[in-house]
Amino acid sequence: MASGLVAPEPDAPTDNATPAAQAEAAPVSVSVRRSIAEAVEEEAEITARTAPIRAVELRAETQGRVVSLQAQAGDRLAENDLILALSQEDRPARLDRAEAVLAQRELQWEAAQKLSEKGYQTRAGVAEARANLASARADVAAIRDELDKTRIRAPFDGVLETRPVEKGDLLRVGDTVGRLVQQSPFLVVGDVSEDVVARIEEGQAGSARLISGETVTGTVRYVAGEADEQTRTYRVELRVSPEAGRLIAGATATLRLPLGTVPAHVVEPAVMTLDDDGAFGIKTVDERDRVHFHPAEIVRNRDGRVWLTGLPEALRIITVGQGFVREGDQVDPQTDNAAAAESTAATATDPG
Repeated sequence: MASGLVAPEPDAPTDNATPAAQAEAAPVSVSVRRSIAEAVEEEAEITARTAPIRAVELRAETQGRVVSLQAQAGDRLAENDLILALSQEDRPARLDRAEAVLAQRELQWEAAQKLSEKGYQTRAGVAEARANLASARADVAAIRDELDKTRIRAPFDGVLETRPVEKGDLLRVGDTVGRLVQQSPFLVVGDVSEDVVARIEEGQAGSARLISGETVTGTVRYVAGEADEQTRTYRVELRVSPEAGRLIAGATATLRLPLGTVPAHVVEPAVMTLDDDGAFGIKTVDERDRVHFHPAEIVRNRDGRVWLTGLPEALRIITVGQGFVREGDQVDPQTDNAAAAESTAATATDPG
């Protein structure tokens, strides 16, 4: 008769295993989507502002009283359009006198030349006649220029933004007459970091989204070669095509500049996560159904989609459940057909 206890087989299942232990042993179910990297245009997206390509403060270049106003603030002017006229005062009379003196000096110069040819005029006399003629011509030119300055005109096509003078005002040299702004073409101006400025060239294409929601295109006309001392950033100017229409100067805009082509995966923002060290990236499942975390960089963020680079060419990206798994976990991946369809549509409609 045998006595004692019989030990169970080592691999035999025990009936008293807890439900928690059984759940822990089961792989977590996650949704995944297969993704193949495609070439996309990497671009810098910069908060910028609109600015006129030219703007000048118009100032009086001679003294006089305003006798005529031909343009109001807000008027659109063509080059050489008259803005206002100043009193001419005694300038016309001075011009008549100067022209009379000039006519006399021309006769004296002709006579001096003829006498010199016959030997009746010294070289000093000829030189004096030449100098008198040059002086008379200079006097006439100076008075004509002064008269011309009494009529203040637009130096280029633009809009007269301000005109702080009225008829009867006495202007002195240097007094402000108005501010003229060229509205088309115009600039979109932004500041970029040193790692971006090295990849931007003058003449390259770019685009900007204006405060109105309109997207305009243009070319880079200026890239600063020296950083701003305070911000350590570099100024970039995009010259927007004249066809873009009227400028609203100083308005916020988003400047987009292409930096080259890179392979990238398009994902929904909800897919992105952080690892235990705070690194940004996504979680994927390998061929053995184990979880891996991949750090990534954003190359584009548009219309609710994000393009990531720095990843392997082919991936199975976890779209649902990434918050419940960690690096190395065994999972039960289920194909996310809805996410796959959205990704295909996003790639097909991507403007880049």
